[in-house]
Amino acid sequence: MMKRIFNTILAATAILTLTNCTDNFEEINTDPYGITDESAEQDGNNIGGFVRAMQAYVRTIDAGLQVEENLTGDAFSQFLVPPTPFVSNRNNVTYNFTWYDRQMNLKYNNIMSYMGRFETNNVQENYPNFFSWGLIHKVFAMHKVTDNYGPIMYSQYNSSPSFVPYDSQEEVYNQFFAELDLAVSTLETYVDNTDFVQFDTSTLKGDVSLWIKAANSLRLRLAMRIVKANPSLAQQEAEKAIANQYGVMENNSDNLMMSLQGNMHPLWMFSNSWQDTRMSATMESVLGGYDDPRLPIYFQPASDEDVSGDYKGIRQGIAIASKNTYVNFSPIGKMFSTAENVKIMTASEVAFLRAEGALRGWNMGGSAEDFYKMGVQLSFEEFGAAGVADYLADATSTFADYTDPKNPENDFSASSDITVAWDDAVSNERKLERIITQKWISLFPNGQEAWSEFRRTGYPRLIPVVVNYSGGLIDTDEFVRRTPFPTVEYNTHNEGVQTGVDLLGGPDNGGTRVWWDTGASNF
Repeated sequence: MMKRIFNTILAATAILTLTNCTDNFEEINTDPYGITDESAEQDGNNIGGFVRAMQAYVRTIDAGLQVEENLTGDAFSQFLVPPTPFVSNRNNVTYNFTWYDRQMNLKYNNIMSYMGRFETNNVQENYPNFFSWGLIHKVFAMHKVTDNYGPIMYSQYNSSPSFVPYDSQEEVYNQFFAELDLAVSTLETYVDNTDFVQFDTSTLKGDVSLWIKAANSLRLRLAMRIVKANPSLAQQEAEKAIANQYGVMENNSDNLMMSLQGNMHPLWMFSNSWQDTRMSATMESVLGGYDDPRLPIYFQPASDEDVSGDYKGIRQGIAIASKNTYVNFSPIGKMFSTAENVKIMTASEVAFLRAEGALRGWNMGGSAEDFYKMGVQLSFEEFGAAGVADYLADATSTFADYTDPKNPENDFSASSDITVAWDDAVSNERKLERIITQKWISLFPNGQEAWSEFRRTGYPRLIPVVVNYSGGLIDTDEFVRRTPFPTVEYNTHNEGVQTGVDLLGGPDNGGTRVWWDTGASNF
């Protein structure tokens, strides 16, 4: 089975040079549930337990998140930046890829392996509701993997003990939509069923109708992701999500968050315990420029003597000689110290998706302006921020200039003059920038999704790195576009990964665009 191949990643990643945070990575990423063919055939309690186990890996709830997301999506979206000069400052943040195995490892070992067992042990036939529930988790998890890498093993995973061909990203997305079709149509016949309740650690608490709503919302996210690559299919799938009788997320009570299951929030660990992540300069520019009430919720003031009491971020991709230089810039907000869940998808994101769909002329059930304002309002509500009416009326505040008190070479002028207040008289491009900028703010701290949306749209207007150690593989002005295939794939599954490289349409490096990232104009 391919699970055997991915277990070798555990050994390969033992050589990571991260300080403070690598001692227990192998232990963290060992499958603790031991799913077997025999156990997969046992009663529904075991089947439900396996879906429960999957929930911890839809978005990793422990220290594994650091190299899976915090040093990739969080940094590339310019949400969070490490003050630590890992590997002599030659790391992901400066475009010298150091960590890029982990996401594939975690998702195959803990999502695809479970669903592979389901698919080969009659779970779909005997427990169709649990199978469908598992499919939704699978798509939530695996779309992140293909969005990072491009082509991946999917349709034929577990089909061979030694060689599995990759699917193109287009084929993977088509299968995502088909799997969501199956999951939703099946669960619609189980709406009053309570079988999920005892196993569901998410905020949906086993409510089948809410899980259908989450699946529809996910369909909307994926539909918008492919709008440039296949606009007709994108519109079809987006309108299908809205038309479903159970609809999409509309209130924060619909939000999908996964329980930390007693763990400290990973970002609080990275920021507070390890001192390895801080606010980005771009966050300072955007939230500070807008005088955004969410700024003191997302982050804490800096304690550095040069900027003490201010909210101060670090520019991504700069020369950092010592951790001491920037470590006392703004850490993440105290809300993470008591957080019980990690964010997967929320109603504010769905509102912004509907705003963009309406802007494109799709039937989203309302206007772009209305959904834009709804997205901001829902985000303020989600984070307990006040003053949304004044914020939405602000037609003058823009991004702020950034000054680095440690090194003026890192200063930059405001990258955009987009304001908050809706303006119906401007072009669709300008309206889209406004929608995606606010969407970026509301997505925090889900950096992976924010990075994908930046790659798709070019918004918000991020700041290029100062130091680029890619050796010319990544264009500084084009930003990083993907993560390379794991080295262990070349070492243990070379024939398979070569099929992925062939489907990629370019060299296997961070400068090659994935299928939906066409580089074309937004309209």
